[in-house]
Amino acid sequence: MRKTTVAVLVALSIAGAGGYAIAEQGAQSHGQGQRQAGKGGVEVVRSTKAMTIDAAVQAARATLDAAEAEGHRVTVAVVDRGGDLVVLLHGDGAGPQTEESAKRKAYTSASFGAPTSELAGRVTGAGATLRDMPGTLFLAGGVPVRAEGAVVAGIGVGGAPSGDLDEKFAKAGLAAIGL
Repeated sequence: MRKTTVAVLVALSIAGAGGYAIAEQGAQSHGQGQRQAGKGGVEVVRSTKAMTIDAAVQAARATLDAAEAEGHRVTVAVVDRGGDLVVLLHGDGAGPQTEESAKRKAYTSASFGAPTSELAGRVTGAGATLRDMPGTLFLAGGVPVRAEGAVVAGIGVGGAPSGDLDEKFAKAGLAAIGL
């Protein structure tokens, strides 16, 4: 029997989590969507796209399954557009360091809208760099989740022997929800 830790910040139902969905959220400052102006033309409300909890769970589960199918013990994190943790799956036998790595990769990919493998090349050189930003990790294994041109979430994986494998498994999560 598999033991998997699941941390979810909103109520969820794993049963029936087929397909993905993107939900509307109001009064947020991220993404794209409809806007409503108030007195004097000042923006008051903005609608944005957000990944549903069912899609986040499905993507995380598919990511973990892909890693386990190849014999790797990993942790998977899914964060929302704001970088807040939505789902965390700590696979059987995954090391304690994998949780922080997965969360930081997911956060970094959602924040910058690019895979962390691509971002890693941007942080070389002496002096202050993107690496100095708190909560980020510029190692391969994080991918942004995009819907209708906007970043709606990030998936991060930690624990495989290489970042390339971590990223491969994160992409399996994207594929599971049709992105």
